[in-house]
Amino acid sequence: MFSLPHFFIGLAMVVIGAAFVKYTFRIVGITGRQDWLEHYTGSGSTYGMYKLFGVFLVIIGVLFATGFGTNVIDFLFSPLKSIF
Repeated sequence: MFSLPHFFIGLAMVVIGAAFVKYTFRIVGITGRQDWLEHYTGSGSTYGMYKLFGVFLVIIGVLFATGFGTNVIDFLFSPLKSIF
């Protein structure tokens, strides 16, 4: 269901996610490399993980802003309804 507060929260998530994708180098410069992550996944993977997190945040923000988030979550977890 669409509501104005959800729209603004979703819009903020989209903006933050886009900033993560665009300014990955600067964010890594501020936070530093994640050595534990690069130990297991290879050199430079901190940048890739920040970009993946940004894309994921944009997708979740769009779903939340438009009100389709609950429908998508219900569809994805529908096979688990019998378990719970």
